[in-house]
Amino acid sequence: MAIENVMMMNVVGKINYVDRFAKDIFLFNDIQIVDAMNEIDTGRFTLPVCEENIGELLGFAQLVPGENMVDEKIFVQKVQKLNELYDNKLTLDTKALSKKEYDLGEILEKADRFQNYLDTEFENLGKAREELKKVNTSIEAYEYIKNIDVKMEDLNNMEYFTYTIGSVSKDNAARLKSIYNTVTSIVFHVGDTSQNEEVFLIISPKDFEVETNRILKALNFKLVEGYDDAYVKVPGDILTDLGLEKVKLEKTIFENETLLRKHRDENRVEAEEVFNVLTLYANLNIIKKYMAFSDENFYFSGWVSKKDRAALEKIAAQYDNMIVMFTDPDAANKPPTKMKNNWVFRPFETLVKMYGVPAYNELDPTPFLSITYLFCFGYMFGDVGQGLVLLLAGYIFGKRGVELGHVIARMACSSIIFGFIYGSIFGNESILPTLWVRPFENINTVLLTAVVIGVVMLFIAYLYSIINKLRAGDIKEGLFGKNGIAGFVLYISILLCALCATGIIPGGSAFTPFLAVLAVALVILVLLREPIANTIRKRKLYDTSAGDYYVESGFELFEMLLAMLSNTLSFIRVGAFALTHVGLFMAFETLATMVGGGFGGVIVLIIGNVLIIVLEGLIDFIQCLRLQFYELFSKYYTGDGEEFVPLSSEIRNTL
Repeated sequence: MAIENVMMMNVVGKINYVDRFAKDIFLFNDIQIVDAMNEIDTGRFTLPVCEENIGELLGFAQLVPGENMVDEKIFVQKVQKLNELYDNKLTLDTKALSKKEYDLGEILEKADRFQNYLDTEFENLGKAREELKKVNTSIEAYEYIKNIDVKMEDLNNMEYFTYTIGSVSKDNAARLKSIYNTVTSIVFHVGDTSQNEEVFLIISPKDFEVETNRILKALNFKLVEGYDDAYVKVPGDILTDLGLEKVKLEKTIFENETLLRKHRDENRVEAEEVFNVLTLYANLNIIKKYMAFSDENFYFSGWVSKKDRAALEKIAAQYDNMIVMFTDPDAANKPPTKMKNNWVFRPFETLVKMYGVPAYNELDPTPFLSITYLFCFGYMFGDVGQGLVLLLAGYIFGKRGVELGHVIARMACSSIIFGFIYGSIFGNESILPTLWVRPFENINTVLLTAVVIGVVMLFIAYLYSIINKLRAGDIKEGLFGKNGIAGFVLYISILLCALCATGIIPGGSAFTPFLAVLAVALVILVLLREPIANTIRKRKLYDTSAGDYYVESGFELFEMLLAMLSNTLSFIRVGAFALTHVGLFMAFETLATMVGGGFGGVIVLIIGNVLIIVLEGLIDFIQCLRLQFYELFSKYYTGDGEEFVPLSSEIRNTL
């Protein structure tokens, strides 16, 4: 439950091993590849100067970026075409690739045979489907005029008249009907389209063709497609011929599809082998694009986990004269963040990443967020029955690959636990015994407990902030800042001062003056944090002018004191929503009584539970997120890191 330690791995190997090494790296997967050329240019990829490394060192002078030497597109195109034949259901089998070496030339020949077959069959199938589409369009067009007992040849060759068939919207059809008597055309309504438009046959004298077209254009008249001068018979006979043509084309398509399926089934094993190898080489070329090359060597860089060092050294040991160097990250080489959490907390990484990825030297906030998030949600939404419904929903979403589904499932478990604590099942508090209190009968207890738990969360947030600041070497904020040791002690002193002054702590009034003086001293310490920290570090007192510093710090002090109060009181909302949860069900229970109980009352209660689960569940989810981001994360978490991207994700994004 932390951020995993990573280190930079730099490799120099003989160029004849590059494909085998790239394959080993691809199968290992848990590496974030880095542009080796950039590492070399920035001076982070260095080799010991010794006689054994002369060839590799001289190679630095003639390096070529990998992206100038390789291209994965030819493999990607073949893979996509092959996968299309199998309805995109082919998947990469890395186990098969790790057990056997393949002849790329032989695989490419097989791929070309598949490609040639596909090109021929898909071309024939495509032509038949296109012809069928045209025939269906023509059938739809001639259906409108099937009752006309005139040859299309005669209609097309009229000497003094012209005709057109098209559709207009319902509104424009009404306009057209209203001007029947004023147009110099004969208008026939012949049908309706599937888009709910009306179709008209319009016959007009050729001398008035321009005027007719102007009117039709104003009505947004759209020509019906599918008429062809090649069809010269009466529409009824044309439809008969088109029907026969349709049957013939459908038979051709069925036969071609049957042949494709037969070819696909008979060659499945060979296709999977081709798919595996070509996918592998597409991935290898993507890896090689990140490498740099000299005449004799390749140069590779990538971030790896420290725990994987031995395994990677074992891989490198298979190759003669391969140089492998591991270096720890430093300020000049910002490492990616690889989060490591157990199965309970891992889904909550999604919520953490919504705010930002933790920096490499930060504490991972996921465990703290997970525990506090679950507590707050359960406290607000405690109900056994409604929790079980959420658990089922979370399970279904999780099975469908929705990451948030796993979060919902864990929230549901918290809801169920607090449901037993409150003695509530589907809002009913008369079935289960309570293990603590019933919220609506103990309002003050529920609200005060929420605030106390909130104070504990804020204490932990201060500790997180102190550790993060000191780990980053920031003594100004870590020791003297508003979220550092000084700010933490100030918060405690103000809190104790308030408790003593109000008599909550018996006999505490005697300590109030001391606590007040301590609080004032700490406020001054926070105000002077920059000159004090710079004095310790033997720097200039102020990073900017003294006047600008004190004006800015004065406003920050006011904001800090206000935030201490608002952050603390914000946790009252956790208790308030616990009361709202009960109050909402009581309202629906009252409605159920008003409708006379019985079946109608049951329906009201079911609807009430559904609304509570959906609407209040969503609101409580958002409120928990708000408390995390605004009250807690704002104190200790920056989230300005870069996520560790394993090889498989990098390749998937590139492809």
